[in-house]
This record gives sequence, C-alpha cells and structure tokens, in this order.
Amino acid sequence: MKLANKLGILLFTVATISGTILAEEEVIDPKNANVTAQEIEAHSFQPISFENIEEENVAISMGGYGEYSIEPFYATEGEQALKTRYVEGGYNSLSIKPADGKAWDFSDSRMILAFDVINPNDTGHRLTITVNSPGGSVAYMSPVPAETTNTVYCVLDESLRQQGAKALPSPIQGENGIIPGNGWGKLNDASEITGITLGWGVNGPVGYFVFDNFRVVENPIYNLEATYSDIVDKYGQLATKEWYNKIHSDEELKVAQLAEEEQVAKWKAEQESRPDRTVYGGYKNEEYKQEATGHFYAKKINDMWTLIDPEGYPYFATGFGIVRKNGMDTWVDGRNYMFEELPERNGEFSEHFGNASGLLPPYGKKSGMSFSFYSMNLEKKYGSDWLKDWGKMATDRFKAWGITSIGAWAEPDLFFGKGAEHTVPYTAFTWTTVNSGKHVRLYDSVPDAFDPLFKTSTVVAIKDQAVRYNIHKDPFCFGVYVDNEYKWGNNMASNPLINAIFDDDVANEKSYAKRHMLVVLEEKYEIIDELNKAWSTSFGSFEELGKPYTGKIPAEDAGLVVTVLSEQYYKIVHDVVEELLPGTMYLGSRNTEWGTPIEVIKSAIKYVDVLSFNNYNVDVQRENFKFEEYDMPMIIGEFNFVSSDMGVFSPTSSNVLTQQDRADGFINYVESAIKSGKFIGVHWFQYYDQPILGRSWNGENYNAGFVDVTDQPYVELVEASRYLYDTMYETKFNFVPMTNIKNTQTQINLNVGESIAIDTITTPKNLNADVSYYSTNNYVATVDQSGVVQAVSDGVATIITKNANDVFVKTSTNVTVGDQDNLPSARFQDSAKELIVYTGSTIDLKDYLVLNGLDTDNLLWKSSKKSIVTVEDGLLSAHNGCRINVYITESKEKFITDSISIIVK
Repeated sequence: MKLANKLGILLFTVATISGTILAEEEVIDPKNANVTAQEIEAHSFQPISFENIEEENVAISMGGYGEYSIEPFYATEGEQALKTRYVEGGYNSLSIKPADGKAWDFSDSRMILAFDVINPNDTGHRLTITVNSPGGSVAYMSPVPAETTNTVYCVLDESLRQQGAKALPSPIQGENGIIPGNGWGKLNDASEITGITLGWGVNGPVGYFVFDNFRVVENPIYNLEATYSDIVDKYGQLATKEWYNKIHSDEELKVAQLAEEEQVAKWKAEQESRPDRTVYGGYKNEEYKQEATGHFYAKKINDMWTLIDPEGYPYFATGFGIVRKNGMDTWVDGRNYMFEELPERNGEFSEHFGNASGLLPPYGKKSGMSFSFYSMNLEKKYGSDWLKDWGKMATDRFKAWGITSIGAWAEPDLFFGKGAEHTVPYTAFTWTTVNSGKHVRLYDSVPDAFDPLFKTSTVVAIKDQAVRYNIHKDPFCFGVYVDNEYKWGNNMASNPLINAIFDDDVANEKSYAKRHMLVVLEEKYEIIDELNKAWSTSFGSFEELGKPYTGKIPAEDAGLVVTVLSEQYYKIVHDVVEELLPGTMYLGSRNTEWGTPIEVIKSAIKYVDVLSFNNYNVDVQRENFKFEEYDMPMIIGEFNFVSSDMGVFSPTSSNVLTQQDRADGFINYVESAIKSGKFIGVHWFQYYDQPILGRSWNGENYNAGFVDVTDQPYVELVEASRYLYDTMYETKFNFVPMTNIKNTQTQINLNVGESIAIDTITTPKNLNADVSYYSTNNYVATVDQSGVVQAVSDGVATIITKNANDVFVKTSTNVTVGDQDNLPSARFQDSAKELIVYTGSTIDLKDYLVLNGLDTDNLLWKSSKKSIVTVEDGLLSAHNGCRINVYITESKEKFITDSISIIVK
C-alpha cells in the first residue's frame, strides 16, 4: 500500500491537557506539580501549526538533499502541515527557529515541546531531534515506525529521560508517543533555546516525513513513578497490553510448554526423515553434489556461490545470533517501581539477579542490581538445569523449524565443539577487543593493527574463545567471525578514524599507526613539497607531520590510510586463524552495510573466506555492498524486522506493523539473498526478544526475537521459516535471473485522481513477479507493486522499475500530473537493450542512447562487474567473457535511469 492510500488510514491520537488552577495555600509537591492552561499559554514557545508562519513567528530552512513545503496535507492541527521529501545522498535536516530571534525558555521541565510526525514510508526511518542553545546542543534519536503517526516528546531533563532503555513506552495509553531514551551533547542553558533541528538519513532511495502541531505540553513523565509504575508484569511482559499468547500464570506457561514440545518433536522427526536433506540441512540432490571434504567450504555452482556441507551437498545457512544466556538481564536499580513483582532477592530465583553496568544505565547509576525475566521463565519451564534443557530445546526447535545453523554469540559451553551432540551447524565468534587485549585502540574500538600487541591480542582471543573448544575439529562448525561493526568511517573527507591517527604524535611510544603512515606517505610523495601541494599545507619535513595534525587530509590519502590499516588488520587475523584453526573458514568482521568504505571491503577480500555484513534493510540488494567490485561469497551476520503489536514497544528502522509483516519480511529477505547468487547464508538478530526495558549494558529493547520473554515462539515467523526450508534450495537452483527490463511507456501524463498501469516487459519474459516499483515523489504520484500509477497532486515524478533481485537491472518512466513540464529522459534504444561484444574490444554506449532534455554529460555509468567490463563516460571496455549489466542514471538526482545487458564473448 503506497502513500496516497496509507496516509488515509494512519491513526492519530492527540493527548489532551487538562490544567488545574491551584489555590494559593495549597502546598505543591515538585514532582506532582500540575501545569495550568495559563502557564502553557504564557510560555515563550507559541504553537506552530503552519497555518500562517509569519504570525506563528517561525523561520524554516532545509539542509541536505531534500525539500519541504507547507500544504493542506494530512494536518493533525488546523489545515496545513509541513511535508518533507528527501533523497539518498547523505544527511538531511530541517531547522525551525523563532523568526524574531528571541529564544524559547524551556528551563521549567514541567513543560516541554511536543510535535507530531507522520512516517508514510514502507520502512521505519530514524529521526534525530537536536535542541540548540548558544554554545551547546543536545540531540536524541528515535526510529519512527513505518506507516504511523506519532507524538514526539522533547524531554530535556536527562534525569527523567535516561532510564536505561533506548526508548520508553508511550506515556499516554492508546497514543503513539515517542520518548527517546538516549542522547548526546549538552545544553548550556535551557532558558535560551535558539531553535530545533530535525534530521534524518534515508533508509532507501527516497523518503518522507510530515510534521505538524509543535506545541508546549505538560511533561508526561515529570513524575516517572506515576507514569510508569508497574508497567512490567512478573513475567517481564508489558502489563498494560494483551495479545494472543501472553502468559498470565505458571500454569499457562507449563501448558504452552507441553503443547509446543509435542509439536516440535513431531516436526523434528519429519524433518530428520527427509530424504532430500543431509544431517547438516544441506540439499541432498546428486545433480549438485560436490567433493565431500568432511568440512564446510564455499564454491560456485551454476555461477552462484554456495556453501558445500561436509557430505558434499549444497547448503544455505539460516539461523539466529545470541543463542546464549548473556544479554538476558535488565536494570532494576533506579527504576524498581516499574516492576509489578520481582522474586525474593535470596529466594528460589535468586540466580537470575545480577550486577549491571554499561553504556546506558538509568540516570545517576554506574552499577546496580539487574534481573533476567527470560532466564527465570526458563527455570520455571525446565527446572534447575534450565540452561542445558533450554539449549537442547533450542536445537530441537531449529530442526523442527527448518533453521539450518546458529549464528554469532552462541553459548560456547553448549554448542562449540559439540556438533556431534546437537547436530546443528554453527559459527564461532571471537573478539580481539576483549579486556585481555592490551593493544592500542585508535578510534572507538578500531585496533592499531601495527601495534605488536595486536597480534598477541588476536592469538589470546582465538585461543580462549575458539581453540579451547576444538571448533576446528568439529565438522558442524562452518566458520569463525572475528570482531563486529568496527567504525572505519564511510566519509574519507571527514573521517574520525583518520583524524585520530594524525592527531597523535610519533614521539608517543604507542603511535604505531601514525609512524607507519608517515612511511607510506613518504614513499608516495618522496619529497614534502609534493605532499604540501596535495594537502595545501606548509610542512618543512615529513618529521613535522609527525606532530599532532588536525587539518584537512585529501580523500585520496585518507583512503590510502584506511586501506593500509585495514589490510594489516585482516592479514594478522587471517594468519592467526589459519595457524590456530586450520580448515576453518574465516568469515570476516561483520562490517556494517551502511558504514563500511570500499577500501575496507577490498582489504577484506584479500584475506577472508566469506565476506560478512550486518544489513538492516528490506533485502540484500544494496549498492553499498559494491557487488561490482569483487566476486566473493557473502553472509549476512545480522538483520531483522520488529513490531510493537505484542508488547515490545521500542521502534527501530526495520519496524513493521504486525507479526505477520515480520514473517513476510523474513521470507522476502531470505529469498533475496538466495536469488542474489552471492550470499551463502543469513543470520537473524536475535533468537529471543530483548528485555522490554532494555538489556542492561546498552538499553536496546526491541522485538528482535523468534521467541518472546516467556519463551513463546512467534508462530508467524516459525511458519515462515518452515516454508523457507521447504523451498529454499528449489528457489536457488530453479531461479531464472532477469537480464533486462523495459517499460513500454517512457512518459505518462495524468490529471489528479487518474491512474494507469505501467506495461513492463522482462527478459526472459514473464518474470514480472520479480519486478519492483517505487515512485520518486509519492506526493505527486504513487505506484503499487503491480505497476499501477495513481496521480495524487500536480507535479512530476519518476517511477523506477527494477529487478528486485539485481540492482543493476532497472529502468524508469516519467510521470507528469497536471499542467507541468515533462522531466528529461534517457534510455537505451529498444534494438540495443542487449549487446554482444568481444573480449578486448571497446564500444561507445552513447551511440545507443535516446536522450530527451539531457546530454551525455548529465549521465553516470555503472557496470555490474568491473572485472568483466568497465565503462567510462559511456565508453565500454570488455575484459572477460560473461553476461553483465550496465546502467545509466541522471547525475543530479540519480532517478532517471535505464539498463542494458552486455554479453562478452
């Protein structure tokens, strides 16, 4: 359902504020002081509903790659609202300031700023709210779930807002209220607020927010205890909501357990008796059998990467991260009043209490008591030996559900080296950044790989976390991850990692990285004058650069530094893994899809057996993966979809509306990985839900699990998993890739309210089920996944039509609604949608273009495999035989696009 339809059904509830005038003699408890209507009316911040911005004393400006307008468009107060549209390309922001320059006074924390935000997108988008004052600002971020309207409460008082959770539940029941729990920065003076900035990144090529009704309200969490008392029941569930399998008693818990165990036993027996599956979950089809080596390895079959299991059969890994006991607990101290009932500290369930500390404690706490509801519920189910029985039930579930592996952060004592007992393939995980590692950290936890102690740290970590379990002797272990989500920095023009290296002084004994980088730079430039010319500096010598330097570094040299550092990192880890874990695949360092520069990816492919990425998107078709740069097997270390419909309220950018939507998202994601021909597995993060008030060390509290806090499976996800296990190998080996796509209409003209279907032709024909559509401006024209375009308002938009399984196969159709000038267009001639070229030859693709309102200088060119063909300014050079795709896109907004299939012989 697209924007025009979705916005019409979005629900919105405005909190009503009732003020009470207090008698003069009444004594006011500071934490229970009501705010009168007169106080709100007299506040320095006056309501903004965009009816007349001059009278409302507001100045608006837009930054980044976006645009805004004020229109009668789904307003929550009055008739007008502020609607924004933003496109991929970086950070976008909208500033709202008092037009007269007078500051707003929010020093009285009984009254706060609130506003409404509609997210009409198909996916959740992150919203960052920055409150500015002279000399300082505070910012906090919250994902806004897809297809929802929400009230955001800007609570500045950290003692109220920071309660050990990424997000607190809506303070008003029945309302979609957002109170971000974490923030950064510091206000100098809350009585001198000079404006607010709303910022967001794009989770996709284009996105939208609608803002309205900025107002002062009574702080709904001014009295935290009154607002959030007893919101967690004795099983760790949200007490204020009901859902279909919520547990209310120990008897219900036991009944559910017995029923599930019976079902799991039946399903497990059926799965294990299948003649078309190996004991590892591989595809027992003789047509595709490869060499049986007794361990897992990666190989291409029919030009598609796949794992081969120890018996020699193709294998695809599905599974979960965090199948372990650590990470189950949540803070108690500092917020005891939030829990309806906790067991006696020294009673029957005393082992589930602990001591917490971490990145996001309740305000004013550094350490304190924590409790694990999940493990307590497991003890209620399984008794005193709950951990062992839970592990056994987990692997039984995985077999019954068609889950073929266990991902990162599994419980070592239960799974590592014990494949013969549980017969579920698994990955091991190690940190080189554990406390025992004494090496230098350059920025965040990124190691100085030139520090001699880094190799020592790596050896100690792998021996302690992998070798001692003999994972390299266990055929069920298919690889080892080492480290997770390093902050390499994606922007070479301003990279904090690079800045940290050059801000060091080589006179410092531990300045290993900088000393090495000076050698690299001197080898490149030879004389300091050449470096000065490139850097616009005036160093007298390379030795002078050895002192702390905080100036600009050209992107080319920043990229060189990241390349040299990351190559050293991956080489050391690779060599240690090869020495200590012979025969075990090195699965890389689980880099983020959104924050890993190509320099790091290129370094990794020299040393890893499988590239790993964490990717929280709707599928794996991400241009950030840089498929065209390499040909490597890949694995997803983390992805998920979350919902708030069953008691876990904290949103993420992967939010969907229901548990069925989570299941549908799971199927789509896994199938996109299978059909890509590049991914050999995907691991969902994580096995069980995070505590609803946040895991103790960093406050994450998401509906991330396949099971909830009472260990009840989400049945929709279970059914989705069983479906995938039944179909995934047939999907992989029967999949017909789409090599080309064409819309018969290159230009559509409509009036508001009219609609038309785009006629899309695929090559090979009749692959339209794999076609995906999106509009570059849903405010003007929407499109559904059948290609039906609906005109919404006057303006222009482009409908991008693409192969859902290949980012390089796409085309576009321009849409004009009303009396507007048509957009320019660029497409390949119909007779040239597929070309044959020969190795070593060149061809000018510009000769095959049909341009309208554009010239070739406006175009960007991209090859899907640079090892096969490269394209520069339209000139294609063929290097090796293969079929690939090249696409063009307009350089300004990167929307007007078309692609061509190239066969190199």
